[in-house]
Amino acid sequence: MGMRYLSMIPMAIFSLALQAQTGAVGAEQTTSPTAAAQAGHQIAAASVSAELTKRIDTKNAKQGDEVNARVTDTAKLPDGTELPRGTKLLGKVTDVKAKSKEDKSAHLAFNLDHAVLKDGKQVPVVVVVTSVTGPSQGSAQAMMPGGGASSSTSGGSSGSMGSSTPSTPSAPVMSDTGQSNAGGVLKSAQDRVPVGNMPGVILSAAPGTAGTLEAAGDNISLDSGTKLTLNVAPGGSPVGQ
Repeated sequence: MGMRYLSMIPMAIFSLALQAQTGAVGAEQTTSPTAAAQAGHQIAAASVSAELTKRIDTKNAKQGDEVNARVTDTAKLPDGTELPRGTKLLGKVTDVKAKSKEDKSAHLAFNLDHAVLKDGKQVPVVVVVTSVTGPSQGSAQAMMPGGGASSSTSGGSSGSMGSSTPSTPSAPVMSDTGQSNAGGVLKSAQDRVPVGNMPGVILSAAPGTAGTLEAAGDNISLDSGTKLTLNVAPGGSPVGQ
């Protein structure tokens, strides 16, 4: 249960994350996911459900800060590597900008680049975040300090930065009002989709990152327990070898 596969995922969006591996993978590894992407091949990946185990807040986050997540449903990568429930996924904040008086927008980008198995072995992975849903904490307004219903209009849809057309929902979370505050699902490199339970926060794809978030009018706070849907493919050689 929980072993959900994507036999082939959209090449445009996945190749963006693969670029993050380029500097770490030796030139001799011509069969790596990065080389396959450059050759124009489609990459097999597994759909993995995960959640953050450490808060990330643009008010105090710095580039290089560790990002911690854990797998919430057992999954198996195309190369046979099993990621049991509870497997750690680790990475780094790659870019961050807090809201300021001059610029009211906030920005956060991060990578998840290796998994820590039960035996302690670290396995490199290539990850694309396809949806984000904040933990339900009462009403949707409670999810974003100072937020209001009007801020949700900044949510975009595929290929459009200003459109308020809702994207395909994913992993809806119910508030105590009985209303679903579902986010959207990235399906291409041009998508910009709303983050669930966090009005005004937008998820998009960018080269060299697993996920990129933007917000207009407030900082971005991803609490522990924030739900992530990931496309995960094997990386190169195990870390440290």
